[in-house]
Order: sequence, then C-alpha cells, then structure tokens
Amino acid sequence: MAYVVGFFCMENIKKSKIVVLGGGTGTFTTLSGLKVHDVDLTAVVSIADDGGSTGRLRDELGVLPPGDIRQCLVALASGDDALRHLFNYRFSEGSLDGHHFGNLFLSALEKIYGNPIQAISAAHRVLNVRGKVIPVSAQSSNLFAELEDGTVVEGEHAIDVKDNQRAKIRECFLDPVVIANPEALDAIREADAIILAPGDLYTSLIPVLLVQGVAEAISECKGPVIYVLNLVAKPGQTDGYTAQKFIEKLKTYISPAKVDVAIVNSAEIPEAVLVRYTKVGEHIIKDDLNGECKVYREDVLAEKIARPIAGDRLERSLLRHDSAKLAKVIINIIKSFGTLRG
Repeated sequence: MAYVVGFFCMENIKKSKIVVLGGGTGTFTTLSGLKVHDVDLTAVVSIADDGGSTGRLRDELGVLPPGDIRQCLVALASGDDALRHLFNYRFSEGSLDGHHFGNLFLSALEKIYGNPIQAISAAHRVLNVRGKVIPVSAQSSNLFAELEDGTVVEGEHAIDVKDNQRAKIRECFLDPVVIANPEALDAIREADAIILAPGDLYTSLIPVLLVQGVAEAISECKGPVIYVLNLVAKPGQTDGYTAQKFIEKLKTYISPAKVDVAIVNSAEIPEAVLVRYTKVGEHIIKDDLNGECKVYREDVLAEKIARPIAGDRLERSLLRHDSAKLAKVIINIIKSFGTLRG
C-alpha cells in the first residue's frame, strides 16, 4: 500500500506551466528547446498570418491560418520523426509549389470537423504532441499597421515586406477585432512563466497581444513575463530599434502587465554575417537596457547560419537562436523566480 501511495504522489506532482506567445520560427525554436525539459508547455499562437502557403489556403478555403499552428505542433511532436518531417515538407513544384504538407493537412481537418479547434485537437493526437498548441482566437483576423506619416498598410505579409524607405510603424491593430480563445486566456492566467518568443515584433508577437483579453490575462498571471530579444532589427518594422526600444514598444501592447525579464544574446556575431546584414540595411540590435527589467545576457546564438528552403517564397533571417541554449537560460530564470515545480 505504501508503494501505491508513493507512486500516486509522484504521478500527481504538478509540473511548471510555461506558456509561449508568438508565431513563426522564433516560437518554433523556443518550443523545440523547452520540450526536452520536464515542464507543462503551451503555445498560444497568432491567427493573423496571411503570407505564403498559409495566406493562399486562408484565402481559397476560408480556414484559420495554419502555418504558425503547424510549426508549433511539429516543435512539440513526440511521435515518429517521419511524421514531423512530413508535416514540415514544402512542395517545390507543380500546383502545390510553396505549400507545406502540414498546412494542407490542417486545412483538410478543419473542413472535416467544421471547427478549427477540433481540427487542431485531432492533429495533436496524430503527432502525439507533448503539450498544447492553442490558437489565440478561433477566428482569423487581418493585421494593419498605421505608419508615422498616416499611411495604413494592410496585411501581415505586406507589413513584413522589407522596406526601409517607408515611414516607421506608429501602431498595429486587428480588423476585425477578435475575442481570445477562452482556453488560451486560462493557460496564460495559470502560467508559472510567460515567454514572449523572438520573431518579427509587429508581425509575429504583437498580433497575439492585440487579441481582446490577452493583455489583461497576462497582467493576471503570477509568474514572470520573459521576453527573448531578437538578434537583428528588420527594415520596414524595427529600423534603428535598440533593445530598450523593443521593451518600450511591448509595454504599450501588454499594459497593465510588464516585462519582468529580458534575454539578450551576448555571443559575438561572425564578421562575415555582419557584412551580409549591413548590405541589406539590417543591423544587430544594440543592448542599451537600462535596468527597467532584469536582464540575462547569455550566449543563445545558433552556430549554424540558416539556409533557404526549396519552395519557400518568403525571406527569412540568417541568424537564429539556439533552441537548447535558449531553453537552458529560460529554465534557470524560472528557477530564480521560484516558480519552477516538479
């Protein structure tokens, strides 16, 4: 009997709940590193993507944008590697050129179930997902950016286009306004730590924060809000931004919550890479954080430079965070706040 009681207790020890907010490659990287740790992981994902394969399927089929959801599902998949590779496979020829198999799969599931939440739940079972992937809303929306000269740019993909000739972004908004998925809000409120994932500030992270109810839920969370700073600023979005500027912009979207911790890469960037970025008008983000939040300066840089993928029509960053290094830093931060359980 003692053994049974002991076993029962061990099985019911609660794991720390970590919620990652964002979309795109940065969220994929963050989740990939954290999933090997003994934590309860949830990804709350953007529903405003309208570029590439995702945009085509959204326009043609009227489905919830599948791209960011697919990436998160694959990141947390613990099933057969063949399935993970299959979901990430991108066609590079024929009428399916540019489409990910996983995007097509999720779109088909949504048509079968008639409900995106049920479709994603089914995909969890297929991929044996360790954790949860939750769309921030059950409805898709369109992202708009109002520039400092009064111009309004419509659509995430249009905002994402590198253009350092246009005016700086004043603010972003969603139209139509959408209400957050209740499951997403519950996950955020109950989190032991919230991670604001790296990625394009205005087109990956802010679309999640703009959904009604999200900022308020973050403010109700008792755990730390941890922001992973990008490695590089992006023309047309964050030209000239320093680390402090990123934090200041985030404050306007998560208020009344605040960023408790910032993770800044401290590793030296190879000179050859710096030259390549300079040629296209990009720059490494200057670390000028002034003590407004706690700062962890760590080597979180991936050693390998990202390469283009066949069939991918969108421009991607060359520099990436290393998933294992980043996860280790995040876990250490949560330990320091005393919210790591298990």
